[in-house]
Amino acid sequence: MKIEKIRKICVVAFIIVGLACIFIEKANAPKEYTGVGDGFNDEITVTILTKKNSNGEVRISDVKYAHNDTQAIADPAIGQLITQLKATQDISKLDTIAGATYSSEGFIMAVEDALSKIKK
Repeated sequence: MKIEKIRKICVVAFIIVGLACIFIEKANAPKEYTGVGDGFNDEITVTILTKKNSNGEVRISDVKYAHNDTQAIADPAIGQLITQLKATQDISKLDTIAGATYSSEGFIMAVEDALSKIKK
């Protein structure tokens, strides 16, 4: 009888711990923000994934984008801008890429739009 009671307590404890882990994971999951900017041919849509670090600062962890500009021109430029953004975590340090000025400006505009949606 005593072993059966201990077994039931253990099962309930495991369920509680499992549920707590799920809630903690969801609370710490990356937040997603979307922004739009004007590219050369059409809009550039940017999706930014952010996480808070141990100091409570919002950090950009990933950037995804979609556009209708010329891929051979826009993709390398946007790739460079994403690398700079992840390294510096500062939109004001981004500058347009020569040869892809409109695409660069549209990407930066889209990132600014997405970041403006973060509740501080």
